Amino acid sequence: MVKKKTKISKKRKKSAHKSSTERKKEEMERAQVWSVDVLLAVVIFVAVILIFYTTMNRNRSTELQDLEAEAGNLKLELEQNYLFGFIIEDEIDEAKFRVFIENATDNYTALKEKLGIKGDFCIFFEDADGNVIVLNVSGSDYTGIGGSNVSIGGTPCGQII
Repeated sequence: MVKKKTKISKKRKKSAHKSSTERKKEEMERAQVWSVDVLLAVVIFVAVILIFYTTMNRNRSTELQDLEAEAGNLKLELEQNYLFGFIIEDEIDEAKFRVFIENATDNYTALKEKLGIKGDFCIFFEDADGNVIVLNVSGSDYTGIGGSNVSIGGTPCGQII
């Protein structure tokens, strides 16, 4: 008896290792998830920066508006206040101006309260070229009248020159 040889097909066993295409696909999926996380973080970061910038910018504009309003109020007080006003029809009354200077140099904080000013102020004069006019008060030359916290061209207000 002759035995017939039968061919037995050997099926390839699937390897325990994943094929390179499957591995690449998984890596791409993980990379996409990572990029979404980074994208979300960048969006949140930019949103926080924008919110911070708009908040800070809004505060600056209101502070500037407050300063402009106080400057306008000071001008009105200097024109209309019978005790401290020395501006009459856009002209300076020298006698009243001297009284104002004495009040300002003697008691700056009380003058601020009487004029209704919250912040520091400095009154100085400029010529047509923008140069500061020195004020001669009681034989001393001053850069301006007001608080020393305010500076005019780098020189503190009210400093004797």
